[in-house]
Amino acid sequence: MFERHHVSRHFEKASRKRYKGKHRKKNTQEQSNQRRSCTVKRLPKLSLAVHAATHLILAVCASTGAGGDYPFFPPLLRKAAEKMPLKHVLADAGYDSEPNHCVAREELGIRSVMPTRKSGGPGGHDGKRVAGRYRRLMQHKGRGPEDPLYGQRWQSETVNSMIKRNLGSACRARSACGRKKDLRLRVITHNLMIILML
Repeated sequence: MFERHHVSRHFEKASRKRYKGKHRKKNTQEQSNQRRSCTVKRLPKLSLAVHAATHLILAVCASTGAGGDYPFFPPLLRKAAEKMPLKHVLADAGYDSEPNHCVAREELGIRSVMPTRKSGGPGGHDGKRVAGRYRRLMQHKGRGPEDPLYGQRWQSETVNSMIKRNLGSACRARSACGRKKDLRLRVITHNLMIILML
């Protein structure tokens, strides 16, 4: 997630509290949660497919608002596979779903590794056994942060940090469409910076 403009959400929240403390009665927790939900729905979101060894971004999907990550997995993986041959794809639990494993393993021939979600989501489970052949395989083999192969997934967090530190975490555009273009431009700039350093 990125900021919609240069003022941080923390500063906005603190200012709002200070203002309402002086001029109005305190809001209930429910009203506060509704406000936070409305803010998150308007935030720019960037989903990336990252090459772990070089930190190059192979595919990108810019969107607006929070929500499940798993719908972004197939288009990201297909675009990344067009750019270069891939043996493994590592994703966090937000991308966990049986259809995503099928796209990677059966359609593209790429070994997918992602920890199973504890609850909810497509094919969610009762706490004992997850639904789906590949999800059960992930659960049985204990794929997660302690797995040496899965440990390379953290390179994507490094790329997120690089983009925000080097190019800023706040979008300059006013419209949602403009913010998506802004995020894509940052991806191109990031890749150019990486290529120049190689």
